[in-house]
Amino acid sequence: MSALAKKDYSKHNKGYFCDVGMAFGCTFPKGTNPNALLEVYTTHGYQFSNTFSLGAGVSTYNTTNLCLYLQLRFNLRNTTETRTSFPYISLRGGYSWSTWSGDAWGDDKGPTEELKLGWSFYTKAANLRWNVFAAPCLYQFHFIPKIGLAFEF
Repeated sequence: MSALAKKDYSKHNKGYFCDVGMAFGCTFPKGTNPNALLEVYTTHGYQFSNTFSLGAGVSTYNTTNLCLYLQLRFNLRNTTETRTSFPYISLRGGYSWSTWSGDAWGDDKGPTEELKLGWSFYTKAANLRWNVFAAPCLYQFHFIPKIGLAFEF
């Protein structure tokens, strides 16, 4: 734990990374009312440079499914200690399965794709990097616009 407390999050260094976040969204299925969704996720991977990382993660929507995914992330500016914020774009693709048990357990499954447009911030007083994002997502062929907040480690 003391190693994490001493790590400087002002820039993205090569090596292991982790982010933990949540997003709010809404599905718009044909012929039914929109459904609100809460996504909780974590991504773990490798930061290859100040601007590129690759990771794998797991997420859940309203605890009714489990999604495994791969994520590519591109910081749109080179990060430095003097720059406290920068935009980024990430691409996520994966597959989801239902977590509820019923007559059709496992039938609710399918692909998920997401384009995330975000802004990453560094808070020097807390030595904390966090980000906000908007993400148009296709989840099992349903369109889900999302907004979210994540913390980067």
